[in-house]
Amino acid sequence: MGSAGMTGGSELVAEDISVTFATRRRDAGHRALAGVSLGVRPGEIVGLVGESGSGKSTLGRVIVGLQQDYTGTLRFGGEVLAHRRTRAQRRAIQMVFQDPYASLDPQMTVWKMLEELLIVHGIGENREARRARSEELMRLVHMPPTLLDTRPAGMSGGQRQRVAIARALSVGPQLLVADEATSALDVSVQAGIINLFADLRAEIGLSILFISHNLAVVRSLCDRVAVICQGEIVEEAETRAVFDAPRHDYTRQLLAAAPDLP
Repeated sequence: MGSAGMTGGSELVAEDISVTFATRRRDAGHRALAGVSLGVRPGEIVGLVGESGSGKSTLGRVIVGLQQDYTGTLRFGGEVLAHRRTRAQRRAIQMVFQDPYASLDPQMTVWKMLEELLIVHGIGENREARRARSEELMRLVHMPPTLLDTRPAGMSGGQRQRVAIARALSVGPQLLVADEATSALDVSVQAGIINLFADLRAEIGLSILFISHNLAVVRSLCDRVAVICQGEIVEEAETRAVFDAPRHDYTRQLLAAAPDLP
């Protein structure tokens, strides 16, 4: 898989990120993020956990460039990411969304979805090259290339999420933001997607920010964990330390409320 065109390494550094959403009332608005700082090193999988409304997804959208109204600084590969990014910067960081049913066009085959994206980003000099890259992407997410000519309706939820991951990988990102990417799937299917993320890190050196409320999944997949509460990072450490010896009361409450943890 090709690089996304960035230079100087692929470490993400978010510094003092704040986001405030306007409200109908005449007040200061709702502050979704309050001075958040977080890093993802090359080839690392970092978990971001917290309850609903804590700011997890907002931070993910800032990092991937979908939320442009924020204060603070984002750097990737040593380069400051502007609020309006260049094509190379957009390619470097991609997102996988929660619901594969909603994120894929039901009227298009997998091949058409991938080819359209490759054309937009100028990848593949002709149709044959784009088809070969699409077949490579399918194999990368452990799917048979024969499914390229299938529409999403003919696939299972797990297969659709693999297609969504293939689409995100098509432009050669160095960092993937996975926003609750397993929560819409059956428990039996989640393990396959978790293993796929681990394989992608091992095979192509992909860095991943894994946003989830499923602590058992985070514990099995991530190298480090950041805990976010009401828009602030309250704890960040290696995964084992967070789960075995949490320092913050909020982290202890999250762990105590998780029924699927041993």
